[in-house]
Amino acid sequence: MSLKKTNKQKHKKKHKLLVIVEFVPFWCLYMFVRALPLKAAYFLTRRLFSLLYLVDFRHRRRSQRHLIHAGVAKDKKEAWRIAHRAFLSFGMLLTEIIKMDQYFKPEKVVFRGSEESRKEAFESENNRNVIVVTAHYGNWELAGTAWAKLSKIPMVSVMRPFNNPLIGRYILRNRTSGVHETVNKRGCVRDLLKALRNNKNVALLVDQHAGTNEGVETLFFGQPCRTHMSPALLHLKTKVPIVPMISRRVDDDFNFEFVLGKPIEYTPTGDKEEDIKNVTQLYTSALEKLIAELPEQWLWAHRRWLNIHRKRRTPATA
Repeated sequence: MSLKKTNKQKHKKKHKLLVIVEFVPFWCLYMFVRALPLKAAYFLTRRLFSLLYLVDFRHRRRSQRHLIHAGVAKDKKEAWRIAHRAFLSFGMLLTEIIKMDQYFKPEKVVFRGSEESRKEAFESENNRNVIVVTAHYGNWELAGTAWAKLSKIPMVSVMRPFNNPLIGRYILRNRTSGVHETVNKRGCVRDLLKALRNNKNVALLVDQHAGTNEGVETLFFGQPCRTHMSPALLHLKTKVPIVPMISRRVDDDFNFEFVLGKPIEYTPTGDKEEDIKNVTQLYTSALEKLIAELPEQWLWAHRRWLNIHRKRRTPATA
């Protein structure tokens, strides 16, 4: 079987019956959480994900090994503790996705980190549009709309289609708004270029493994990985600055902080390939620094690195 055929099979659509079977329990949980007070909802989803941590052996073990591999946890005991908290953080995110329209207000977001980035994007008379690079950290779902409302500049972000479109429809209800639109990941660079040229902000999640055609090799927590190069391409093409940021949860009362890295404005050397790699490493390192401050809100189960939890591709046969 050829590799090309295998990839096509891998991305086959789910059967309609399976989509419905998956959706029904999600819908029941969704409606129940919406009806609960906020703290009761947090309590419920934290308990559910604490239980998931115990029964989901594969992702629990992978998260723990990644924490040690990255040098964030010094031993198995510390890796267990941080990985468990990461699962709880994801449980809290579920509550926040469901209840975002009930509790979120832009004024509940405060800023930390780079004053230069904050002033450039939010506090000048003519706020400058930027390329926001962020991670699956804290509550990344509210970042696009919150950034647009606070900066008073519309936001365009990239969306990967959900495996279950019915679940995706509910998740996306609160992701987009009148000031925040999404574009499909496939062929998104053209849409993002158009947005930047129309003085809009764009946002990209760049903390997951990128395919050979989408990324370049970088170092993340000292280990090799392949990182999406789209922000680098956009920056080198438009000169719009890149701002690394994470959306960190600060309590269980729907308060968050945007933690900002320094703006990246790179002077090209004339070697396009090297320039792309250099810019990609700059924002990869910036996100690493932000995540390392409080690592328990990042999704450590991602297969991020090239030298752990990644199978070697075998040559295709006819």
